[in-house]
Amino acid sequence: MNYYSLHRQDSGSGNFPPPPSTSGFTPPPPPPPPSGQTGSASTNAILALVLGILSFLMCPIILAIAAWIMGKNELKAIDNKQSPEEGRTFAKIGMWLGIINIILSIIGMLIFGLLLALGMLGSLFNQ
Repeated sequence: MNYYSLHRQDSGSGNFPPPPSTSGFTPPPPPPPPSGQTGSASTNAILALVLGILSFLMCPIILAIAAWIMGKNELKAIDNKQSPEEGRTFAKIGMWLGIINIILSIIGMLIFGLLLALGMLGSLFNQ
């Protein structure tokens, strides 16, 4: 009967693989990414997405315009190969969130203005 414990090395019974050889061979490092690309989304693409999301929570018009502009500029930079391709989705989503927020804000302001005008007209007829 063989006795094995976790702290003892294999006694050559064949249950464990042999230790790695120390012949001095090391595999070559992976190739670096192409110049100008980091392999991840750029900061501007991520910032466009964050601004697009934040525009629904605070400062709707200002942050929405910033997200729209930053997303559009980042898409141009990606098309010109100045930014990594991985940020395209973030930039598009940030840009479209900004556009949608601006549209919703304009519709909201028009409804508010209409209700305000109707309220003023109603108060004139009640006198």
